[in-house]
Amino acid sequence: MHIADRRRPSVVEWMAAIAAVGIVVAVSDFLGISLKWENAVTFTVLLFVGVLIGTRPVWGRGTFWLDLIGMFLLHGILLTAIEQSLPATSAGPRGLPMVGIILAEGILFVVVLFRRALGSSSSSESRNE
Repeated sequence: MHIADRRRPSVVEWMAAIAAVGIVVAVSDFLGISLKWENAVTFTVLLFVGVLIGTRPVWGRGTFWLDLIGMFLLHGILLTAIEQSLPATSAGPRGLPMVGIILAEGILFVVVLFRRALGSSSSSESRNE
């Protein structure tokens, strides 16, 4: 089983990640979104850009994109439930606790996506033999 040789993200990928976060913050400010939702949207963008960069070697394998969409939807539902349960005046989770949560969630997503992508490709390879 061979995964792409490219091991490190390129400068362009990091620039795209920074630009995506900047655009989200600018649009949130322009639309007047409350601080707790701006934080939630910004951290969601950071999470999924990081996951996309980290999983690039398996983009073309198995059900990667369907799994990623499912994870994104689950993340969105849970995040919406958490944010809705907070008082309207709350700024929501932010700072180091939020960074820790996003890192843990990102690691979980990358591991699950790699396992599912590599598992589905190895099972299809064994069927072809």
